[in-house]
Amino acid sequence: MKKYFSILFLIFALILTGCSTGTDNAQGSQGSETKLDYPTKPIELIVPYAAGGGTHLAAELLSPDAQEYLGQPLSIVCKPGAGGAIGANYAAMAKPDGYTLLYHTFSLPATVAMGDVDFAAEDLIGIAQCSTVAPVLAVKADAPYSNAQELVDWVKANPGKLTWSFPGIGSSLHICGANAFNAMGIQDLVVEVPYDGTAEGIAAVLGGHIDVVSCFTTSLAEQLKAGEMKLIGVQAPERVAEYPDEMTFVEQGFDAVTTSWRGVFAPKGTPQEILDYLNVNLEKLIMSDSYLERATTLGEGRVYKNMDDFTQQYLSDVEMVEPLLKKIGLLE
Repeated sequence: MKKYFSILFLIFALILTGCSTGTDNAQGSQGSETKLDYPTKPIELIVPYAAGGGTHLAAELLSPDAQEYLGQPLSIVCKPGAGGAIGANYAAMAKPDGYTLLYHTFSLPATVAMGDVDFAAEDLIGIAQCSTVAPVLAVKADAPYSNAQELVDWVKANPGKLTWSFPGIGSSLHICGANAFNAMGIQDLVVEVPYDGTAEGIAAVLGGHIDVVSCFTTSLAEQLKAGEMKLIGVQAPERVAEYPDEMTFVEQGFDAVTTSWRGVFAPKGTPQEILDYLNVNLEKLIMSDSYLERATTLGEGRVYKNMDDFTQQYLSDVEMVEPLLKKIGLLE
């Protein structure tokens, strides 16, 4: 009998030991996995251009699925001015807690290279590239020129009379537009008229106040569909899928190829665990079918790059853009 109870006691002790070990392991596992307390409120996404422009419309593509993929809504806030420098400064100098992000374009490396912002290139971290878009030069439907050569001939016959607009000095559309006019050999014969946003430039063209606007097709969809405006040329290596009948400048004999990316940035000093969270979940959002559907409808070409690749792209572009800025006279 004693032997029987001794065996029972031993079995019971082993069971208790196993339970204790299992409990300790579970507690240890829970203790080693610290839950990320982010985000607990809406995330502000700064767009450094005016509402209604292509960059603003592209940023809004992220909003509908933000709650599902990021856990909180995205609040899109436009802070235009100085070719995107005002909004960039605001975001770069914001508290690095993941609640103030920046949605910017290829003009960001340009403004950094030109010294138009109050921060260094390394003070922003690229989290996710969302798209790549090709700029165009667009005019009113009844303009006396319908292609690049006709525009060149008209400008040479009327030097100093053609005006063109873009959203701020040093913006990507300023750089791309100047590059196109430079490629056509008429940059010194046209007059620049900067606006705060693309929508204002388009309105000025339709109102007869400006002759040409440098913009993205995402801002022109309604006007092109209605036959109110037409394209002089597309600054892409080949025709874009959204407008297969529109010729590139290259096809027309002018070497004007400059595309612009758009993407999300965070200020330097943002905790790594928050950057990782945004990196993973923005990828899920951008690569979702619903995002692609919205982007396609807008004419925004989805091109995704993760945090490491996009940051490297951004920093490389800061160096790459300097020769282009010198060529078009924006940098000495």
